[in-house]
Amino acid sequence: MADKGRPVMRRKEKKNNEPTEIKKEVKNGGNNDEADASAAEAVAPNDAGQNGRNGDFQVEPMELPPFEIITGDRIDPLVFQFQFKNVEYSSGRNKTFLCYLVDTGKADEGLQRGYLEDEHTGSHAEEAFFTQCLPHYDPALKYSVTWYMSSSPCCACAAKMAEALKARRNIKLSIFAARLFEWEEAEIQAGLKALHIAGCKIRVMKPLDFSYTWDTFVENEDQPLNLWADCKENYEYYHERLADILQ
Repeated sequence: MADKGRPVMRRKEKKNNEPTEIKKEVKNGGNNDEADASAAEAVAPNDAGQNGRNGDFQVEPMELPPFEIITGDRIDPLVFQFQFKNVEYSSGRNKTFLCYLVDTGKADEGLQRGYLEDEHTGSHAEEAFFTQCLPHYDPALKYSVTWYMSSSPCCACAAKMAEALKARRNIKLSIFAARLFEWEEAEIQAGLKALHIAGCKIRVMKPLDFSYTWDTFVENEDQPLNLWADCKENYEYYHERLADILQ
């Protein structure tokens, strides 16, 4: 089942702003630190000599507050193209994106649509979906829920989701994942199997699924998605791995 020659995929952790904004903050933060250091050395040169070797002023690291779940309507196109790319090596893809569609069967309400990003300091996007996107769960309704995810769930989320689906039989969940998260790990495989047994349909995203997600959940300005060269090849690789796991 597991191809030990393949590297293990690593889970994502989130940042609060878009990549371009983060770069600006880091750059400005670095300039501010240098300015603060220069000012401190000018005011208290003796202290500077005590705080570091050769008189270098030491700036204390700043503690950042924990990040939270982010919700939205459409994803930035550059972020989507990076985070959803179905590459084998997922280095730097430290976010979980979950795009969702919810159909309750009520024609007057239509489809509920949006996306979640998570930061693994708290609940994951999969768990947050049930609390933030289905806060008024009605056991009398029949829910058809579809997720398009940047990677498949971790073992903890898979276990929680399996229990939720067993308890809420009126929810039918389908998951389309761009990549398989740490698929070589036994506990991950067990979690995916548990989801499958609980009635969840798990699939790997095909090239057409990426185009659909781009059109439905991305600020694309009516521009088509240019799929990367190995998109179909990577899909076939992950499709085979998932089939081996769920057989």
